[in-house]
Amino acid sequence: MRCTLAGAVAVLLASAALTAADFWEEKDFTTWSPQQIDKILTDSPWAKKATLVLGSLQEGGSGGGFQSSGAGVGGGGGAARDSDAGGSEFQGVRRIPVTVAWISALPVRQAIARLRAGVDAPVLPDDKRLPEDEAFYVVAVAGMPTRVAQAGALKEVLERTALRSKRKEAIKPADIRIVPESKQTVRVEFVFPKSDAIALDDKEVEFVTKIGAADIARKFTLADMVVRGRLAL
Repeated sequence: MRCTLAGAVAVLLASAALTAADFWEEKDFTTWSPQQIDKILTDSPWAKKATLVLGSLQEGGSGGGFQSSGAGVGGGGGAARDSDAGGSEFQGVRRIPVTVAWISALPVRQAIARLRAGVDAPVLPDDKRLPEDEAFYVVAVAGMPTRVAQAGALKEVLERTALRSKRKEAIKPADIRIVPESKQTVRVEFVFPKSDAIALDDKEVEFVTKIGAADIARKFTLADMVVRGRLAL
């Protein structure tokens, strides 16, 4: 009996934790805390972290060292140098975190509006009346090093970018925008048409791109991107 009771309590606590985590369903966005805003923008159903691994092994080079001319992407992790990898050939590798986010999704636009207003200031009236949907899907890669973003011609980047699902042909972007974030980083925004709209039946959608030598791919589960019964993209 004790085991059964303990198991039931554990299930209830887990359910409560899951419910509490979905603050975007329960709280008006004008009351979101800085931590909740950050979660929406960096670690939520609409935002996934990735890591650019800068540096490529130069075959035949003296000392077998890395050069910072190449880039790839892995999953998660913070910015660091692989100086403790056990060999001098790893000392030139840098890991730079980026975020792939659906900035056209209503929760993300709400978080940006809350951030723009400031924590202690009221949200502007126009931002309180954000439309449910945008005319296009917009997916951004935030925190991209400026030199990496400049390494690929925009036309080539567009050709290498897509939204993919198992049920539809790949959706190609109609436009690309480069937005400065700081002296070192930019946000690369991809604008996709909604002519063949993504639906819940697609189950999952994957964003893929290649900027310079950096390959980026992130999958998003559509069932997790529903807010108040509507798919928020």
